[in-house]
Amino acid sequence: MRELDDALDRLHHDVRTADVPLDAVRARVLAAAAASSAPKRARHARWLAPVAVAAAAALITGVVVLDDGAGQQPAVAGTSSGAPAATTPPAVELLSAREYLTRAADAITAVDQPLAAGQYRYIAAHEWNRRGMMIGTSVDEPAAAPSGYAYLVESRTETWIPQDVTREWLNRRTPLAGAKWLGGTVPQSEAPLPEPDVTAKGERRGACGDFFPGSLPEKVCGDPADWDNPDFYAPLPRDPRALLQWLRDLTAQRGSTPTVVFHFGVQLLHTGLVPADLRASLYRALALLDGVTVADGRANLDGRVGVAVTIEDVHERRELIVDPATGDFIGERTVAGPQPHEPYIEPGTVTGYSAITTKVVDGLGETG
Repeated sequence: MRELDDALDRLHHDVRTADVPLDAVRARVLAAAAASSAPKRARHARWLAPVAVAAAAALITGVVVLDDGAGQQPAVAGTSSGAPAATTPPAVELLSAREYLTRAADAITAVDQPLAAGQYRYIAAHEWNRRGMMIGTSVDEPAAAPSGYAYLVESRTETWIPQDVTREWLNRRTPLAGAKWLGGTVPQSEAPLPEPDVTAKGERRGACGDFFPGSLPEKVCGDPADWDNPDFYAPLPRDPRALLQWLRDLTAQRGSTPTVVFHFGVQLLHTGLVPADLRASLYRALALLDGVTVADGRANLDGRVGVAVTIEDVHERRELIVDPATGDFIGERTVAGPQPHEPYIEPGTVTGYSAITTKVVDGLGETG
């Protein structure tokens, strides 16, 4: 099993060679963070997106061409498309990552929709994750180029959380049919798609979201230090700089680099449980990090368009997708950099993404 400590220590080298549940991963987080009194990670057996190293120390201005009202983007000056020049100048906004995240924070309503008795918070993640195989690697040849292959595979993870979190939750994991060849040192015809891990499919129930009883560390129902528990978020600071310091303290064992802090901020958002006021503060806190930039002004995840705010290095970039008009966290995405760790993956290739939907439903198992 791949573990978070190894992924961070090696900066996502040899990433995602199998479907890996986060039970062991989060156990490692607990152990690593104990010395700095960091709160416990909850356990959801799902992919953990990799981290990247910040490449710049200053916020870089992003250019977004706004919709022209007819569902099309106007032509951009300086390009050669063979079409006549637009008669009216396009609407262009020049915004930095900090400005985008601040705008998103400002757009968030003060209160989330509350849960009534019998209702559930439904969190769905439509995901494409890397799955593959490393071939012929050896500790005796540390300098050898990686050999292997990788696919991008599709899945859906759904979780229903009751108003009283000590009651029964439902988690459903469904492998889907989608599979895309990312590349390899062998032909695709010689590269069978690995089967998903047993924890990556099926339906499980458990009070307090304890879907894998018997796993270590033991999940304590109602533990306020478990970030599956909504009570975990109540005492966290709402001041962006204080919240950023909390994130740095949380990640002290990993060096508290902007990359690692950004990574953990995205992981918090991925839970779907961060309340509106804290989500606004988290956006503002992440905007203070060095190296945060705008990568894509029209990032599309499952038909929802937002802004990709990112930290990156030559190997990979990690993206937080946010709708600045509503403040919604749309999801996350990873993209291979100019020098991917796996030389058989082309630069610029999308190597994973999760589109997140959160809503309130009236019954366990209902989706709308």
